[in-house]
Amino acid sequence: MKKVLILVVMLVAGLASLALAQDPQDGPKPAVQVDTAPTHLGSEGPSLTLGSDVESRNLLLVGFSAGAAYDSKGLLNNTTGTYSGDTRYFFQPTVAFQRTYTTGAWTLSYTPGISYSQNDTQNSQYTQNLSGDWVWRPNGRFMLHVREDFSLTDNPFESIGRVDLLPPLGGPTGPGYNGVLADTKRTGTVTNVDLSYKVGEHSAMGVTAGYQLFNYDATTSATTTFPYVDSHLVTGSAFFSHQINREVTLGVQMSYMDIYSTGAEIARTQAPAPMVFAKITPGSRTIITLYGGPEYTRTREVIALGGLSLISYTHHWYPTYGATASWSGNRHGFDAQVLQRIASGSGVLSAVKDIEAGAGYRLRLSQRWTGELRANYANQDSIGVLSNGTNFRSFWAGGGPIYKVSSRWALRGQVAYVHQTESGLGPVAGNHLLVQGSLEYRLRKNLGE
Repeated sequence: MKKVLILVVMLVAGLASLALAQDPQDGPKPAVQVDTAPTHLGSEGPSLTLGSDVESRNLLLVGFSAGAAYDSKGLLNNTTGTYSGDTRYFFQPTVAFQRTYTTGAWTLSYTPGISYSQNDTQNSQYTQNLSGDWVWRPNGRFMLHVREDFSLTDNPFESIGRVDLLPPLGGPTGPGYNGVLADTKRTGTVTNVDLSYKVGEHSAMGVTAGYQLFNYDATTSATTTFPYVDSHLVTGSAFFSHQINREVTLGVQMSYMDIYSTGAEIARTQAPAPMVFAKITPGSRTIITLYGGPEYTRTREVIALGGLSLISYTHHWYPTYGATASWSGNRHGFDAQVLQRIASGSGVLSAVKDIEAGAGYRLRLSQRWTGELRANYANQDSIGVLSNGTNFRSFWAGGGPIYKVSSRWALRGQVAYVHQTESGLGPVAGNHLLVQGSLEYRLRKNLGE
C-alpha cells in the first residue's frame, strides 16, 4: 500500500518539472488561461487528454463502439456457484451535444449499451448512462454549475459518469470506487450544484450541494443470499479561494457528508471536514491540486440478530488528504490522483475509510497510432464497530493501442487485469482478466458559434 502511495505522490511531484521541460515534437505551447473565477474542491477528477485532441465546443457527437470482450470470470454456474470464462459481443452507441453561449454552456451526453454472451444466449447485459451539465454566468461575478449523472447497468466493468464530452467523476466529494461486482444490477444517481460569487478581482466564495444514490440488486439466484449495501449520500460545503498569482490559487473549504446505508445493517455516518487546498499551474498545460484536513465521523449502526436489535455509536478522527494532477502535451498526456476520505462502500460495505490512488498515460506514437495505460488502487475499511474487520481491496491495471483508420473510424484493443481481495465479505473476491477488441465510429459536427 505504501509503495503505491509513494509512487503516485512521486509522479505528481515530478509533474511540474516534466511540464516545464521542452518537448521538441510538441510544438509551441498555448498561453496560460488566468483563472478569473478561483476554483474549489468539487466532484470531478482529472481528464486524460492530449493538447492535440479536438476541443469540445459547440458540437454534435454521434458514434458507436462494437466488438467482443473475453472475461475470465464472465459466466456463473448457478448450480455450483463457480465462474468460468465467457466471451460477450457488445454494441454501445453514443450521442452528445455541447453548446457554449456568452452567458454559459450546456452539455448532454447519452451512452446506452447491450452485450450478449456467447455461451448463454439468455444472459444479456444492458447499460444506460446519461449525463447533463449546465453552466450559467449572467455577469462577471456570479456562476452556477449543475451536473446530473445517471447510470443503470449490470455490466460489472461499467461506472457512472463515463460519457463523452464531460470529465469523469472523482475528487473528494465524488463517488467512491465501485468495484467489479458480477451478476449485480447497479443503479446510480449523482447530482452536484456549485454556486460561486466573485468578491474581488481574484477572490471568490460560494457553496456546493450534492446528492448520491446507489442501489445494488443481485441478478442470479446464486448471489441473492449476499446482502448488498445500498447507500444515500448528501454532501455540502462552503468555500473561499484567492488567486495569489498567475500560478497559484489558495483556498479553504468546510465540507459535510451524510451517508445512510441499508443492507445487513442500517448505518448512518455524518462527517464534517474542514480543508485547505491549493491549485497550482506551473506550466502552460499542467494543473495540480493539493488538499488536506481533519475529518470527524459520527456513526450509528443498527443490526438485527433474531428478535434483538444491536445499536452501536462510534466517533473517530481521520486525516483527509488528496492530490490530483494532469499534464497535456501534443504527443503525451498524463493524469494522477491519490486521496484518503470517508465515503460509501462499493455495494458491499457501509461507510468506509477510502484510500484510492491511480495514474493514466496516453502517448500518440504517430498520426494513426495511440497507446493508453492506466492503473488504479482502492482500499476500503469499514469504520463501524458492528462490521469491524471487513475490508474490500482492488487493484486494476490495463491499456492497449488505438489505430485511427480515418477521421471517423478507429480500431481499439484493450487488456485489463483486476485483482480483488476481501475480509469478512466472501462472494466479491476474485480476479478478472478482460481482453477486448472493438471498432469505433465518431462523427463530430460543428454547430457554429
